[in-house]
Amino acid sequence: MISVRKAITDNGVMYYLMDENLNFIPFVKDYLNVIQARAIQQVAPKTVQTYCYQLWYFIVFLKIKRLDILGLDGRPQILADFKLWLMNPYRFYENVESLDFVDQEEYEDNNIKTTTINAIIDRVSSLFLWLKASGKIKDNPVVYRNVMRTSAMKDKDMLAHTRNSRTVMKNILKSKVPQEIPKTINQKDFKKFLEAVNLLRDKIILLVLKEGGLRSGELLGIKLEDIDYGEQGIWVRFRPDNENNSRAKAGYGRDRFVHLPTDLMVLIDRYISSDWVNSDPDNDFLFVVVKSNRPKENGKPMKKSTLSSTIRNYSKKTGIHLNTHKLRHTHVTELAREYINKGEPINWKYIQERIGHRDVTTTMQIYAHLNTEDNKKEYNRMHDYKEEKRKERENAEK
Repeated sequence: MISVRKAITDNGVMYYLMDENLNFIPFVKDYLNVIQARAIQQVAPKTVQTYCYQLWYFIVFLKIKRLDILGLDGRPQILADFKLWLMNPYRFYENVESLDFVDQEEYEDNNIKTTTINAIIDRVSSLFLWLKASGKIKDNPVVYRNVMRTSAMKDKDMLAHTRNSRTVMKNILKSKVPQEIPKTINQKDFKKFLEAVNLLRDKIILLVLKEGGLRSGELLGIKLEDIDYGEQGIWVRFRPDNENNSRAKAGYGRDRFVHLPTDLMVLIDRYISSDWVNSDPDNDFLFVVVKSNRPKENGKPMKKSTLSSTIRNYSKKTGIHLNTHKLRHTHVTELAREYINKGEPINWKYIQERIGHRDVTTTMQIYAHLNTEDNKKEYNRMHDYKEEKRKERENAEK
């Protein structure tokens, strides 16, 4: 059985793939170490863990098919078979025809989204690029083709003006992903969800996520020193060595300040002087374990697994599906909608900086979606504007 294992190294926390005898999977360990060593800034442990999970599928596939990583030298068809295997919900069974007795619903969760399949293919392709560059294989089994550089590609590439080539190399195995409008939660459902929350800490977490648009790693990395009551907000700071392995995505030198509503700042102050103090923490993280059934856990920094399970439990209790990313999407959507309601152009640059995106085009591509009501407001606004201009012209001609 192939598993993802946590390791403490001289460079901090790392994750590796290991077999049932706790031996490192050949070449994968070296590949992950090279990624960490070559990175301009240290790759977050959770990112390395994600890479391991992505490569896990590939190593399991090779094991099932009795193949070796180096045995794929110049054999692109094997990678095509791997993609088909990923797309098959019965992938862990060699003989699909013998599955007539299997309940379809039991395995419907085994379907992998297109975005996830593309991410897995990207990671496997990166592994083979390294194997080729390091001389482990002669011919890369990953096939690329030249495609014309589109306007959308240029918009994403901030250095597009420095590139002479009109084409880019595209991995032929990757699928086109249908663009989806980010899911949000409406005010009514959010209020109902919030009313089901019994801990002040959890209420504050939900409100900070919705009113601040923070990522989960940024939220869990907040320390008391990051709270600024004078400016009414919090600092999101990059720290590579947080005890709970949380980490802001921005990196060194890209800290940002996020303003929050005054009443939310009051709740934060109340929480610190009550539940936080009573948990007797030996650290200065804002969000710690409180009122746990296991007293020894009280006061310890909250981890992402605890945050996810907490929100998941409230989702089951209320019947309203919610997660941290949906609250982030809701925050940005509500910001954009406020501009529309006021009849003003959306300030994407402000939104980009507030939520910590590196590029404003990323923010626009993800969030520049209007619903029917928004389109109606925009149409009415432009119609009123044209009518006003028409009347001005008519008056000027009289």
